[in-house]
Amino acid sequence: MIFYCPSEVPGLEKIAPGENILMSDSKIIAAFCLANPLEKPWNWFPCDFGSDGTVQYQELYPNAFKECTEGKKGYIYVAEGEEASAEASGELVSVFVPKNELVVKEVIGIEDLYEWLMEEEDMGRFRLYPFEEKTRQEILLWDNSILRYLSKYKMIENPDCPYAKFVREKLPNAWAKYEKLCGK
Repeated sequence: MIFYCPSEVPGLEKIAPGENILMSDSKIIAAFCLANPLEKPWNWFPCDFGSDGTVQYQELYPNAFKECTEGKKGYIYVAEGEEASAEASGELVSVFVPKNELVVKEVIGIEDLYEWLMEEEDMGRFRLYPFEEKTRQEILLWDNSILRYLSKYKMIENPDCPYAKFVREKLPNAWAKYEKLCGK
């Protein structure tokens, strides 16, 4: 099985189990992990899969995709291992954490993640769904997903955690709904 491990650290020769190491069986999903605007261990990952299995990035506020990717540099390390070499992260679809050490076979250097991903989109390797094209129903579905996550982690009790601060800043309507649900 091929694994893709995103990192901002140059020169890795091995991927080893450790805190906050993520990898995917999808190069595109790995790239979106590199685009994460939140401090680890929190993630902002508004992706899903189309009926044909293609990764879809869902912009949930204006210009989100460019904001999260433009100017970011990093690497996607390619390693090969048995399926048993990884276990599901539990939070993100198609994202794993390594259980065993994996040897890096290839390195994909990325100078500007936005430009790299736009080339990948041009080649049909993922789809970008801009905020401006979202229906009210689509926004409500994503808001509900965010509300479940906020509730699961009781973020009303920890409003200064990176995820809660991000939602308050970028999705104030979702945060206001959450506060209302919590009786605030």
